[in-house]
Amino acid sequence: MSDARTLGSLHRLESSLLDDQKWSDLHRDKKLEDGLTIVIPNWNHQLYLPRSIRSALEGLKRLEEGGFSGEIIIIDDGSRDGSQKLLRSIQMLYAESRLRTLFLPRNLGLPRVRNLGLEMSKYRYVCLMDADNELIADNVPLFLQSIIETGAALVHGNLIDKQGEKVSQLLSGRVANLRLTDRNYIDAFALVDATELLKLGGFMSDPRLYGYEDWEMLLHLIFEGRKVVFVPAAMGYYYRNPRSMLEETVQSDEKSRPSAAESASLVWRMFAQTGTREWDPMQVGYVYHPAVGYIDQC
Repeated sequence: MSDARTLGSLHRLESSLLDDQKWSDLHRDKKLEDGLTIVIPNWNHQLYLPRSIRSALEGLKRLEEGGFSGEIIIIDDGSRDGSQKLLRSIQMLYAESRLRTLFLPRNLGLPRVRNLGLEMSKYRYVCLMDADNELIADNVPLFLQSIIETGAALVHGNLIDKQGEKVSQLLSGRVANLRLTDRNYIDAFALVDATELLKLGGFMSDPRLYGYEDWEMLLHLIFEGRKVVFVPAAMGYYYRNPRSMLEETVQSDEKSRPSAAESASLVWRMFAQTGTREWDPMQVGYVYHPAVGYIDQC
């Protein structure tokens, strides 16, 4: 099957699922700007869900204390590990409008689920976090304030990288520059302007970009002139698990999905055709903190 036919089939599958479940009723064209939607896609991450949901609920509390509103949307992407039973129990426990759970009957993949979350969000500003991530609740209002004040399309902060209980490094802690055309160092665990991302088409679901959709979206925002801002504060914990998206990408089976080199080559063809941008250190992002404003970065 050709790439065009594959993409067409996937699009029809996505559309039929949405129509069947009448989820188009929940998509919002006009979004509120005084709060945050936390979107948590889940696929077979039952063991990690309590941690991520607990941190998101704590984040909502901190938002309310800071005068903001918020909601959580959990989209289960056809899990078969008991996640759906757990999520239904959580929904009953927290029977309130701030927490919504949706269950896809078949797996659509992370890019499409994220796009669905962006469309469904009640609020313009969305925190994208995976089911095995953990928010640092105390800093959630700080990042929301930053994206509102800067008008950025994406705001990222430091992610504390953990393997088990051991902290190994900080991720996403560098301001964006054009070396991003060589490799990505900013994770999608960030706050985004859903309105802006949807205007630009959302995350690409091209199977040739499996595991690299975040990278493509980041470069897409930069080259479309959208603002990317780094806030020098800790946003959350990034856990390296055996079945995480990162590990699956690194260990990808070339027979069933594109290799890392093939996916990266497609990104390079999109954004670094001349072969010169990848080593250009020119800064294209910004550093900002609500307490001091913009910060000069060498």
